[in-house]
Amino acid sequence: MLNANPARTKYRNKLMIHIYAQGVGLIMLVGVLLFMEFYEGIGTRVVYLLLVIIIAFLFLGIKRFFSLFEKYENQSALYKDSFEILVNGSFYIVDLEFNYLYMNKSNTEFMDKYYGLHPKVGENVSKYLSPLHMEAFKENVNAAISLGFKTSEDILETVEQDLYLYTTYSPVKNSRGETYAICCVTTDITDSVQEKEKFTELIYQDPLTNLFNRRKVFDYYKIVQQENQKIWVLIFDLDNFKSSNDTFGHATGDRVLVDFSNLLKSTFPSSAIIARWGGDEFLVLVPNITYGSLRVIETTIQSSITYLDELGISVSIGEVLAEDTINKNLDYYIDAADLKMYEQKRLQKENYRRNSKVRHQ
Repeated sequence: MLNANPARTKYRNKLMIHIYAQGVGLIMLVGVLLFMEFYEGIGTRVVYLLLVIIIAFLFLGIKRFFSLFEKYENQSALYKDSFEILVNGSFYIVDLEFNYLYMNKSNTEFMDKYYGLHPKVGENVSKYLSPLHMEAFKENVNAAISLGFKTSEDILETVEQDLYLYTTYSPVKNSRGETYAICCVTTDITDSVQEKEKFTELIYQDPLTNLFNRRKVFDYYKIVQQENQKIWVLIFDLDNFKSSNDTFGHATGDRVLVDFSNLLKSTFPSSAIIARWGGDEFLVLVPNITYGSLRVIETTIQSSITYLDELGISVSIGEVLAEDTINKNLDYYIDAADLKMYEQKRLQKENYRRNSKVRHQ
């Protein structure tokens, strides 16, 4: 398998040439000695001169042989060591029947640590993979053979944490251009994924409430538009929040915003995109839900914030079903939900005034 290295092949071929040359030289030397034994005195000087030349040739040839052998060994060690330095990469090669031809130390340690397995060269990959994973492995190998290169991303669930693995599959070809093996390199990219997730949180998250922000909402709506999905758009506004914040202090106001955010997260389904839209305004996008279920959620939220009455805070809600998302942008539906929210706010104020008059009569 490893003979595909051009440098090692070059030195190996030179070694073979020198070995053959030494063999021919030895045969010639034996012939000369036999000639001297049976025909002593005939051309003795010429024979001795030839013998000296052959001995010198053998001496130089042997010296050259050891020099090439040392270079060959160094190239071999360098070639193998180049795979062993892949500390975070599992490197292994399989033939077209999925038998291991080579594996580096990192691959052996990885299999031992996370699977408790000890694969060996010559064994079949199917011995260590489940039927489902083996089928996926075969598909990736066949894709690499037909396309010239293939990659895959997988998640390995462990007790400590989920590992994110990135694997490349590359055909290995002989001098005739025929594929006879597949080189696989699996890299642990968990740290990179986690850093990306942290970065995503920073750009998509409201720092106070840990809800999404406007950027996330608009990016999500782009996906909705591409698929022309129907989706509910809801606006929540905390009535009298500003005056309450001025009266009771910003710490109390922040606590109200955080509590209300947690209420939204616990009430809406996990598929909902919940965002802080402004100071005391919240926006929610909800796919795949009926109007009846939506009304139940709204009623639950209204009844769950009665404790804010003592702060003079209530909530107004406006909702609209976005049915033509491919042709209308998000602002269009937000404006429509705003109108309904302000209408509810107006009705709530009228009811409050009416009830106040009744209590004073």
